Amino acid sequence: MRKFVTALMLTVAMMVLAGCGGGGSKDPVVGNWKMTEIETMGVKVSLEEYMQSMGGDAEDMSMEMDIKEDGTFSGKFASEEGSGTWKYSAPTLTLTADGEDMKCEYKDGKLVMNVEEGGQSFSAVFEK
Repeated sequence: MRKFVTALMLTVAMMVLAGCGGGGSKDPVVGNWKMTEIETMGVKVSLEEYMQSMGGDAEDMSMEMDIKEDGTFSGKFASEEGSGTWKYSAPTLTLTADGEDMKCEYKDGKLVMNVEEGGQSFSAVFEK
C-alpha cells in the first residue's frame, strides 16, 4: 500500500510540474521583440552603432513588436504605432497591417525582416 501511495504522489507531482513548465505558446514567434541589429550592404551592426554612424540616436529608430497568441500584434517604430494580425508557417512569419503584408524569417531564435524603402534595402534583426 505504501508503494502505491508513493507512486501516486510521484505521478501527481510530475503532472503538476509538467502543467506548470513551459507555459508558453507553441508558436516561437509569440512574445515581445525588439530590433537589435541592422544589416545593410552585407554589413551587420547593432542598432546603436548604425544610428551613431548616421549621426542619430538609437531611440530615433527603435522598433518593437508585441506578437500575441490571439493572432494579433502591435508595434512601434520610433514614434509611430500600428497593429494588425499575424500568421506563422515555419520559418515565415507574416505580419498584416493596413492591408499590406510584411514577411519575417524566424531563425535561431531571431526574427529577420527585410525592408526595401526608397531604393534602399536593409534587414532588421529582432530578439526577445
